[in-house]
Amino acid sequence: MRRVAYVYSDELIRAADCLPANEGRASLVHSLADSYGLLASSPAGARDRPGDRTACIVPPVRATRDQLTRFHDHAFIDAILGTANSERDSESDSLDSSEEEEEETPAAPSFGLSSERSSAPSRPRKRRKDASAAADNKSGLQDDCPVFPELADYVQLVAGASIAAARELRDGRADVAIAWTGGRHHAKRAEAAGFCYVADAVLAIMELRTPPPKTSAGSLDPDTTPPPPAPPPSRISRVLYLDLDLHHGDGVESAFFSSPHVLTLSLHLFAPLFFPATGALDSTGPTGARAPAAGHALNLALEPGLGEETFERVWGSCVEKVVKAYDADAIVLQLGVDGLAGDPCKEWNLPLASFGFALERVLSWNKRTLLLGGGGYHSANAARAWTYLTSVALGRPLSLEAPIPADLPTTTYEQFAPSFTLDVPAGHVSDRNTSETLARVESAFETYAARLAARKKVQQK
Repeated sequence: MRRVAYVYSDELIRAADCLPANEGRASLVHSLADSYGLLASSPAGARDRPGDRTACIVPPVRATRDQLTRFHDHAFIDAILGTANSERDSESDSLDSSEEEEEETPAAPSFGLSSERSSAPSRPRKRRKDASAAADNKSGLQDDCPVFPELADYVQLVAGASIAAARELRDGRADVAIAWTGGRHHAKRAEAAGFCYVADAVLAIMELRTPPPKTSAGSLDPDTTPPPPAPPPSRISRVLYLDLDLHHGDGVESAFFSSPHVLTLSLHLFAPLFFPATGALDSTGPTGARAPAAGHALNLALEPGLGEETFERVWGSCVEKVVKAYDADAIVLQLGVDGLAGDPCKEWNLPLASFGFALERVLSWNKRTLLLGGGGYHSANAARAWTYLTSVALGRPLSLEAPIPADLPTTTYEQFAPSFTLDVPAGHVSDRNTSETLARVESAFETYAARLAARKKVQQK
């Protein structure tokens, strides 16, 4: 029976709900998962009752400036949090009434989304007058990543949620940890991009690879015999980052491009002018056979219209071979669901069952596993997907035909119309991944897996 940690707090959900690209999505996801009885009723509740097969609620930490700058550039974090020193970093970025101006929500960015990207109503936003200065500093806080009033809270809590999830795995308290607010895979060291303001996945991987804190034995009572201490969890050294988002996980790839300890494998759409225009099949990391990280940045680049049959084919012929060859200590799985049928991106045609299939396969590897969110611009479908995947992680998968619980608040329940079932309605996009293109992909991955296996043999000698 898996021990599953689920990172949640009201403060985290309120902050994540403010992301301009996904307003209100976080609360919809949490409400649906909770309504199906997947979550313990109190923090650490599942640890107290390990047989009830619910996820243990773990509160997020609020990432400090020092934690954020383990990866991010100091000037970039200053642009988000402000430069004043305070006990609570986010307070240094609070808005003064003399520094505000009312401004209409900007038009939808050119991110491959239709104008129906969100069912949430638009609202006037308060924009800082220094936003243009931040843009001049090339921080990316403009266009698809506009400054919004809750930005400091959002960055600290979303990063902190993924860090907290990583600690649960690293310290041996969980086998699977979930942070659906995370997976912001486009953010760079000094730049926001693609609706991503913080590289939470990068920070989580760094936390996974940090040695766990040593615990003291404490004082012994001579009249009692203490129980034998639990063996410490094994050190996590090698991490596989597996990205299933429609878009290339370029930010995570670039962060670990030169690291032999992290292998990034991104399964994504690669097409002319499609954001972020990186992640070609032949892009595999540093060149040169002697480069320590050669072959550690792999890209399963696919065509539009990806459907269930093709997805399962390349999973077996490409993903599984790389995973076996690399043999990581832990898995970080980014489960962006903008490739689901019905997503406003309108590029792929994956059913919800495909994501369940992928997660079942990942869990079968018996590695400590971190599950992150990501893209998904039909909020009700994202809630369906991540709720279903939470149930899969718990080993009690919900039926895809399960009705949406009718005890949800009316305004929440109505967002699951017209089917009011857990499954995502089928799509009708034709799959343009031909036998010829798939054969080319599979041939390349046969080579990549062989190189990883050969390198592993050399390292073991």
